[in-house]
Amino acid sequence: MRKVLATLTIAVFLLLGIGIVLLASAGTVRAQDLYGVPYYFFQSQLKWLGISMVVLFVASVFDYRLWKRIPWLTVAFFCFAVLLLVLVLIPGVSQSVKKGSARWLSIAGHRLGQPSELAKIAMVVVFAVWLDRIGAAVKGFFKGFLVPCVMLGIFAGLLLLEPDFGATAVVGVLGLSMMFVAGVRIRYLLAAAVVGVCGVGVLLMNNSNRMSRIMAFMDPDSNSDAGHQLAQSILSFKNGGALGVGYTRSIQKFRYLPEAHTDFIFAIGGEEFGIIFSIGVLILFVTFAVCGFLIAVRAQDRLGKMLAFGMTFLLAFQAAFNIGVVTGCLPTKGIALPFISYGPTNLLVAMAAVGILMNVGRRVVQEDRDGDLLAKNIPVEL
Repeated sequence: MRKVLATLTIAVFLLLGIGIVLLASAGTVRAQDLYGVPYYFFQSQLKWLGISMVVLFVASVFDYRLWKRIPWLTVAFFCFAVLLLVLVLIPGVSQSVKKGSARWLSIAGHRLGQPSELAKIAMVVVFAVWLDRIGAAVKGFFKGFLVPCVMLGIFAGLLLLEPDFGATAVVGVLGLSMMFVAGVRIRYLLAAAVVGVCGVGVLLMNNSNRMSRIMAFMDPDSNSDAGHQLAQSILSFKNGGALGVGYTRSIQKFRYLPEAHTDFIFAIGGEEFGIIFSIGVLILFVTFAVCGFLIAVRAQDRLGKMLAFGMTFLLAFQAAFNIGVVTGCLPTKGIALPFISYGPTNLLVAMAAVGILMNVGRRVVQEDRDGDLLAKNIPVEL
């Protein structure tokens, strides 16, 4: 397990390093346009990276079993996350972006963060604690299915009101996946999946912006905004070829590719460093996912298993979704690439998730050590 933790740590820090280096190039044009300082995003990300290291350390040393031993901690975390999702809907407290979506808390015009990011990690903790607490009742309809669905519905409903369709999809898939791993009956999950798919269909058909993204996915050469984004993203990879055009020499970042420093930063990397970069990043994310799931499998308690699985799935799913969108495999939707895209809240939450994952892994190492000592009849220090 020590090797797994070491490999996980190396993969995460390599991804962080790639993100910082790439942001120094991808964010210059946009930063110059907005702030008159070409390296604004790079400098800001460095600052938040330092803060996120503190978050990583705290999350890695905070005994995750306290979530179970002190129930009010979980209740308070759930209520806090819900409160922030409610506050972001209140005019004057929120800041609207992207076609009027209220996604940022704001005071005196200053952005404080995205509650949707905190909601994702809060849902993992709440689901893990609840599914662990009910034990064998996870097979029952009320405790195993209905209660988690209500909690999931609260998060998803508030996210839809922003509206943030991408975050809603993430928490929906995440919630059902954790219920599946916990052992909730398949027929309940299938029914929930059918309802969810039908709901997604209704939401898509009743929103022209979302439908335009679907049409753009089917026809990347369309004149829509989403079609333009996808076409320019694919062009980035074509420009990069096998070895790339060279660091800082991207053409697409010069206002051709929107959100080059956030949602589509992977495309800029592919343009500047070629397919070698793309494959390398994929390998690092796969390595992270494998290590995370190994920690979940090796965890001795149910809470540790659920937390490790949830945190791993959360980051791996977002990475897969982002890369799928950028490469044209999925319809365009704004989801950041963990560790690499610019975004303070996204970075802090990702590092908190890694910290919790490491916390579970460290507990596995300790239990393995204690087991070896007992096998050798050596007293274990409590």
